[in-house]
Amino acid sequence: MALNALVGNVATRLERTAAGWADRLESVAGSGGVAQRAGAEGVKAQLRGKNPARAVLKGVWQEGSPAVRAAVVTAAVGGVVLLLLSPALLLVYLLSWLVIAAVHRAQTTRQRRAAAT
Repeated sequence: MALNALVGNVATRLERTAAGWADRLESVAGSGGVAQRAGAEGVKAQLRGKNPARAVLKGVWQEGSPAVRAAVVTAAVGGVVLLLLSPALLLVYLLSWLVIAAVHRAQTTRQRRAAAT
């Protein structure tokens, strides 16, 4: 009986902690850009035991401008076409997205450092 009470108490505390984290993420998501909001949605979905990738895509779609939505559709169509045409081309395509992301991150880091000085 004591063990059941202890386990119930710990479970309640964990649930409150997770709810607090979700509330903090909600406030972060409301104050940031599209990427920050989408990332927060993914983390919230992970905390709730749902698919974070689906939550991120849903967040990008809902918060994104028409240009962002067009980019998502274009990327999906391009991926499907490359998958059908050639798996090797698909691999090159995916690697190019990694390079683009790395370059974007490096530029953002440089801009932040320049702004801080």
